[in-house]
Amino acid sequence: MKKKTLIITAAALLMLGAVAVKPAMAYFTDTHSAEGTVRFGKYEITPHEKVNGFEKTIWVENTGDYPVYARVKVFAGSTHPLTYETENTGWELKADGFYYFNQIIEPKKTSNQMKVKIDPNGDKGEEFNVIVIEEAAKVKADGTAAWDEKSVNEEIYTANGGGQ
Repeated sequence: MKKKTLIITAAALLMLGAVAVKPAMAYFTDTHSAEGTVRFGKYEITPHEKVNGFEKTIWVENTGDYPVYARVKVFAGSTHPLTYETENTGWELKADGFYYFNQIIEPKKTSNQMKVKIDPNGDKGEEFNVIVIEEAAKVKADGTAAWDEKSVNEEIYTANGGGQ
């Protein structure tokens, strides 16, 4: 009788152990991850442009809550080279190929305008894209730009043969 009770107890414990393994494994193998940022305000820019034939005028507006620096890069493909008119505008070309606006843009203010001319040579009336990349960086306490913590806006504009 004692042997029978011991076997029933062992079987009950084995059943209980088998039932408890799945939740225990779930507990020990469960993982959590989180990513993202928390902002108490925002820093961002809104691109603006005017197109007149093969000339595009670009400027950015600080639509965020904090002062920012801005930079712009424009691509049009190898068939339509670009030239930039930046003299006395505050826009400067740096080694990374971006044009940097050299002044802080306060909230609700805009940068100066930069003109980009699209070379029409070789235009066969085909569609082509002019891609404008604008980036904003918050102003650090020492007055420099925090480009490692940038906010990126990318707009793709399609031009139809005449830069429209």
